Amino acid sequence: MPAFTPNLTNPARKGCAARALSAALWLAVPAAQAGGGSPPPGADLFTNGALQRLDIRLSAEAARSLRQQAREFVPATVRDGATLYANVALHLKGAVGSFRPLDDKPSFTLDFCRLPGGRRFHGLRRIHLNNSVEDPSYLNEKIGSELFTAAGVPAPRVGRALVSLNGRALGLYVLKEGFTEDFLACHFQQVGGDLFEPEDGHDVDQRLKRNTVQAPAGNRACLKALAAAALEPDPARRWARLEQTLDTRRFVAFMAMEVILCHRDGYCAARNNFRVYHDLDSGKIVFLPHGMDQLLGKADFPCRPFMAGLVAQAVVDTAEGKARYEAALHSLFTNLFQSAVLLARVEQLTRELRPFLSGPDFDRLQKQADLVKERISRRRQGLEQQLSRPPLQPLQFQGHVGRPEDWVAVETPAGGASERTQGPGGVPALHIVAGPRTLASWRTRALLAPGRYRFEGRARVAGVKPLPFGAHQGAGLRIAGNVRQAPNLLGDSSWQLLAAQFQVEQTSREVELICELRASAGQAWFDLDSLRIVRLP
Repeated sequence: MPAFTPNLTNPARKGCAARALSAALWLAVPAAQAGGGSPPPGADLFTNGALQRLDIRLSAEAARSLRQQAREFVPATVRDGATLYANVALHLKGAVGSFRPLDDKPSFTLDFCRLPGGRRFHGLRRIHLNNSVEDPSYLNEKIGSELFTAAGVPAPRVGRALVSLNGRALGLYVLKEGFTEDFLACHFQQVGGDLFEPEDGHDVDQRLKRNTVQAPAGNRACLKALAAAALEPDPARRWARLEQTLDTRRFVAFMAMEVILCHRDGYCAARNNFRVYHDLDSGKIVFLPHGMDQLLGKADFPCRPFMAGLVAQAVVDTAEGKARYEAALHSLFTNLFQSAVLLARVEQLTRELRPFLSGPDFDRLQKQADLVKERISRRRQGLEQQLSRPPLQPLQFQGHVGRPEDWVAVETPAGGASERTQGPGGVPALHIVAGPRTLASWRTRALLAPGRYRFEGRARVAGVKPLPFGAHQGAGLRIAGNVRQAPNLLGDSSWQLLAAQFQVEQTSREVELICELRASAGQAWFDLDSLRIVRLP
């Protein structure tokens, strides 16, 4: 396995933060003080203890416009202490889970240079104010940003702010710098490369949305070259082509940190919440993390998960890429994901807010911070267990049949249960009882040589009702990363044989097998003795 040393030296100019910090101290040092020279734009927003008080004012016409077209910019006025910013372009932001309308607690994008007469906010063109409704600790984005940065992966800086809108106190927000030239200048010598985000498409082989940084419009050759390299069928040639188009050193660190932090809504696991930048100095693509408000939610999240992202899968399906990922995973886990340092950082960030919150508000925040500390400790233990296990051995076949073992319950539903039991007729079974919002499964992994296979087994259900969202409903079998091929089992059924065919290409790889139930009520059984992989001609 090749050695991996995090690139902790920032190549940026103009005194942007140097990253050569020891694992014991890097979290406690403000970015602007980590290296010599003048601090980067916006440094005062993100140093320890900084908390902005922002009063946003909208005209009646602007408010009416946002109620009708939330994503369209309107003019606003922003007061930051004694400083007044006029002609600030503002729109609402947020995805399905986090979006809130104007009369609730909305999230905002503020562009200070978009309209005539605008001026920079603490040296920055653009900031985001996130309502953090999916992270009541207001910590995940901050911790995630600092860990990615320490791993040598550029990430937006994060602070906190108290926000009011037309005199109405909205409360605490997460303040993030935007993906602009200001951000890029802290990490790259040139800021004129193309920057893309997954709004129109979800991966580099699709049409990603081009961001608004100052780069020649319509230059997508870098994305096309990366997609072609990732789709190269020969693994040896693929790695060579990836090295020509992708900053592989940063990318394996990006992959490893997404996995360590259990960023299940990021690029590797979900092809979501990322940016890609074409670094003009190296001529290569760099992946940037985004949307980290839901980290560390699953202590046993696999350290070698199925990679949904095309580039991530292409990397780990090569011998060199897999070895580099393993080296990065072990190195970053050992050197950066240190419980004592992280728990102290959570305490520090929470304590900084005490002077600005009421007693009840701070007590609620402290309880959420305690939950974050618990998730950090559990994730550390989960990764230690996984990384200490011996490497997965190839699945043994008798004739053309292999029987996977070591099934593990994943995401046991609230209000429900996952257990090994005897199913109807005394059949040994993997059992899931649904709660009101169940996306639960039993999973295992198998190391398979190249070839065609069929994963099959018997299942039955009782009283299963579907969820009001999602593609896979009821009970079913599938391979991670693939859609179900057999009909969804809903309502009541006797034992039914389900199957999913799949193929392992050029090199041996780990395949994740899933027996799942997605439902609002009911229960499912999977006949344990019937679960098998059949090797096809």
